Amino acid sequence: MIQRFLRPAFLLTGCLLAQAVIAKDMTFEMVYMNHTNMIVAEGDIAGDTPDAFQAFLNTDSFDGFRFVMALDSDGGSLIGGLRLGQIIREAGLDTTVQRHPLDPTTGKPGYDTAGGGCFSACAIAFLGGVRRTVPEESRLGFHQFSSAGASFAREDSVYMTESTAQLIGATVLGYIMTMGTEPDLFARLSEALPHEMWEPDRDQLTALKIVTPDRFRDFAFEPFGAGVIAWSALPENVSGRSVVGQLTAYCKGRVPYVLLSSVNLEHGVDARTRKMIAEAQSGWRIDNETTGQSASYGRDAVSIRINDGLPLAELQLDARGVELLKGGPSLIAVDFPAVIGAMFYLRTAPTEADRAALDAAFRLCIR
Repeated sequence: MIQRFLRPAFLLTGCLLAQAVIAKDMTFEMVYMNHTNMIVAEGDIAGDTPDAFQAFLNTDSFDGFRFVMALDSDGGSLIGGLRLGQIIREAGLDTTVQRHPLDPTTGKPGYDTAGGGCFSACAIAFLGGVRRTVPEESRLGFHQFSSAGASFAREDSVYMTESTAQLIGATVLGYIMTMGTEPDLFARLSEALPHEMWEPDRDQLTALKIVTPDRFRDFAFEPFGAGVIAWSALPENVSGRSVVGQLTAYCKGRVPYVLLSSVNLEHGVDARTRKMIAEAQSGWRIDNETTGQSASYGRDAVSIRINDGLPLAELQLDARGVELLKGGPSLIAVDFPAVIGAMFYLRTAPTEADRAALDAAFRLCIR
């Protein structure tokens, strides 16, 4: 789909978006870690960087559960950034902004990490990640694109520049929307002149979906029996062995419960694995990650749904568990061996509105 946007833009702007001499074109190195392997991408993005990255993907040995592209770049070619982001998405890679300093024994990027920077065309490529993170110590920056700098110095340059800008603008906006970020991102980056840089703060990173959410929040509620249920979906939580994509809270028989569900059958858990989990599970726990308070529940508080389907496990709470769920950032995990191949695991970050929705869902249980 993105390729459809890029073809006409590239044909019209191949000469207009030529970059200055690039000191160091982007290079790619694989750092093999435990279950998450890093593709370290450092240097400037040139017009042929996407082709070089595709060749890297075609030749390098990939072995692991999850691959993350660690970007550290001052930018470069806009078209190169758009195409690179497209390849990142098609390959199903996650993105982050960080450096991997060289290991003195090998001369190649090592396991250690440090804050990185990803600006201009690199920030555009960053949006291609299926899941995107910007560590606290790293920086991400956007600005408006420019075609005038390399336009023809004649009367027709104004027409060419304006028509090109409109076409590239539509291309960038279409790309932003396709990658799942908010359309308002285009307006914000357009406000920064080509010689300026807009670095979104943490709230803007989240609100504009520049980084993908990693905690359940924004609960909706709807009628259910004599009360209501409150639910929140987070497809981004389905990654690697983590399979929970929805959390639902409700009251049944004057007892509070939460139901863990997958988001679709493709990323669910088969009946055989569910049976293994049911036999091996030893309860579940909820931890408030701000206060350190926690509550643990035994095997009888976990009901694994054996049949194939979206619901995975029903967890029974008490008044303490309800308060922990409503009280702040929390971690919920069902305890069973990871070797089984799945994880019933999630984090929450309830807002004031979420607490009201959860109160409504549990009102008939907790008095």
